[in-house]
Amino acid sequence: MHPKSRPQGLEKNRLEALIDGVFAVALTLLVLDIKLPESSAPMSHDELVKSLLALSRHFVIYVISFVAIGMYWINHHVQFHFVARTTRGLIWINLLYLLLVSFLPFATDLIGDHKELVLPCEIYGLALLALSCASFWHVTYIARHPELATAHFNDEVARLIKRRVAIFAIVPALSMAVAYYSTHAALYVYLLLVAAHFFPGRIDKRLAAPEEAELTT
Repeated sequence: MHPKSRPQGLEKNRLEALIDGVFAVALTLLVLDIKLPESSAPMSHDELVKSLLALSRHFVIYVISFVAIGMYWINHHVQFHFVARTTRGLIWINLLYLLLVSFLPFATDLIGDHKELVLPCEIYGLALLALSCASFWHVTYIARHPELATAHFNDEVARLIKRRVAIFAIVPALSMAVAYYSTHAALYVYLLLVAAHFFPGRIDKRLAAPEEAELTT
């Protein structure tokens, strides 16, 4: 193979493995905040039920945060579907993304321990907004470096992904606004991420294009 015809960039497999590993750890760490009160004496049935009910808010936050992180993983997975190779620049963008993902268990813990305070809700929302910004930067970088993208990535695909990222960004922004009226209601706003994910979009049709693109190349 002539040197000029060699594909540019680095293999993406190791970066994919790192991304999936960090997401898996972040999702696992969420459950560590759900702890029964320490007691030297064994609990009775009624005491155990009472203790579990006292943790109901932590269970709700755990589920909501798990779903939120899961939605951002799916969103990133869709974006990486269109990446063929990586560069140092793209790797650093993904490391920033992982930095924010690994921060989310701490932000979740803040909300659980300070349920009446607005600041934890704002910190959590800002973290998710930053994730959306990193996603937008990620797809913009790919669009500016087409040599790193798969054959079926084009301006239309980039536009559809950016639109999906913008919808995801609306949810934490809305939750941060709602937090000033009710910190409890602000948590449930994040369930809109599920609705946003399952809302039919043309980007899903593009995910079935790799085989077709390979047949036409």
